[in-house]
Order: sequence, then C-alpha cells, then structure tokens
Amino acid sequence: MSGESSPRQATVLTYSPFGRALVLLGPAALGVLVAALAPMLARWLMKAHFPVLGIVWKVVGSVDSWWKVGVQAAILAVLGALVSVEIVRRSTRLAVDPAEVRLQTGDQLVTVARPQVDAVFMQGDCLVILDRESRQVFRGEPQAEAGPIERAFREHGYPWRDGDPFDDLYQPWVPETDQLPVAVEAVLSARAMALRKKASSEAGELRDSLEKLGYAVRDDGDRQLWRPLVRS
Repeated sequence: MSGESSPRQATVLTYSPFGRALVLLGPAALGVLVAALAPMLARWLMKAHFPVLGIVWKVVGSVDSWWKVGVQAAILAVLGALVSVEIVRRSTRLAVDPAEVRLQTGDQLVTVARPQVDAVFMQGDCLVILDRESRQVFRGEPQAEAGPIERAFREHGYPWRDGDPFDDLYQPWVPETDQLPVAVEAVLSARAMALRKKASSEAGELRDSLEKLGYAVRDDGDRQLWRPLVRS
C-alpha cells in the first residue's frame, strides 16, 4: 500500500499498484484457476474412492471438455470481478492533513476535523477514530496497510494509539440482567437480532442509537461488548 502527498500537504493512503492489481484481478484469476483445476481434482478423488461429498465430486468431475471448462471459467471470472468491485466499494481511501481526515468509502465521504479526534487506532483490519466523548466517529477497512497509516497520522500530529484506550471498560452484554437502563437493553436486543440476520447497516444505526444513550458497543465474534462513553 502507498502514501502520497498532495498540494494541500495531505497524505493520501490508498492501494499500492501491486495491491490494486491484486484486488482487481486476483479474485477473477482465482476463479479461472479453480475452473481449470477443480474437475481434475474431483476426478482424482472419485478414483481414490474418497467418500466425503461424493455427489459433489461427481458433478464437478463431469466438466470434461474444453468448452465446459471455458464456460465455468467465465462464470467464476465474472463472480470474481463482482467480488473485486465489492472489496473496493467497502474499503476506505484516506487523506490525512493537519486540519482534518477525509475518508472516502464508495460514494460516502466522512470528514473528521482534527479538534474532534481523541484517539486513532487499528482494531484488527479496521481503522477506528474516536472523538472527545469516546464515540466512534469512523470505523472501516482502509485500502492502505497499517504501517503507512500509523506514520501518516503521527506525522500530522494525531493521537495514534497502539490499541483501544478504553479496552478495559468493555463488558460482555448479558440479556435481562438489569445491569443497564431499559432503553439501552432494548437497543442491544434489537442489535443482537440485526447481527444474527447479518444486517450490518441496521446494526450500525443501532450502534449510533446506543451512543446517543451514552454507551459504546463493539462486537467480539457473536458477543456484543458495551461500555459507558468517557469524556476526555
């Protein structure tokens, strides 16, 4: 991944040429490779009397002519291209300067002014920005790698952290324990249902609702972890 300077002294963080080629061409190339090799592997497994998923190997192994392989390769290449489009659409291009951070994810642009920022850190593959009330003003998967991102934020004077500074405050949410206000319990219950349905947009909106009630939430596998907001 790469960083470059603009006339406004911003550091732009996006895919490197190699990274962009890998994202745009990799899934389609993998689809073509699978189309070419899968029938041969399936026929070998049938000859070896491999019992698991036998019907699957029979169907895949029936692709035994060049035109069938070609059709399968075309289908998988198209599916791979769609995966590439989705990866680019969901990843974030950053522009960091001393005054603000601009985060472009698909058609959505988020701008965070420097005075708002209290902490910036990586959490897994995601970049997280917290404001001065410890609310999550941005969370997303950047196009650049962690190293260049950290250098850019540090060079422009942002409070980079090695991890979530409020990590010790999080607690697992356990339903119906009377530990939290009724309104907060209701939002966490609704969000748990949204997570089970893989409704990420709805889960994000409910996260915002929790912050308005004075609480932050993050996900740990299937669990929701909560903490009170903390003013700096």
